[in-house]
Amino acid sequence: MKLSTKMMVSVALFPALLSACTPREYNMDPSMGVAVHENLAAQIVNPKAVPSTGPQGLDGAASKAVMDRYVSSFMAPPPPVNAFSIGIGSGGGSMAAPATSGATP
Repeated sequence: MKLSTKMMVSVALFPALLSACTPREYNMDPSMGVAVHENLAAQIVNPKAVPSTGPQGLDGAASKAVMDRYVSSFMAPPPPVNAFSIGIGSGGGSMAAPATSGATP
């Protein structure tokens, strides 16, 4: 299919004509983005806090005890729970009727 000269000229001029419809400059609102910056600032607990330069965390012995307890928790699986015994056993009867002082309703 062969394009005519008029068709090629109109296709070539279309972007130029279309760009004439766009505004010359974008007038941005001066308060644009203020809400985002206020929300980010509100998430900081104390923006004027002095950063701590001292050591953070636990000492060596406490850290080793924590890691040993964490590793040993994966050694043996937890004991199986019988689904039919949920709510049965010691610990008080939450299903018991409230005690009355002898008066019948």
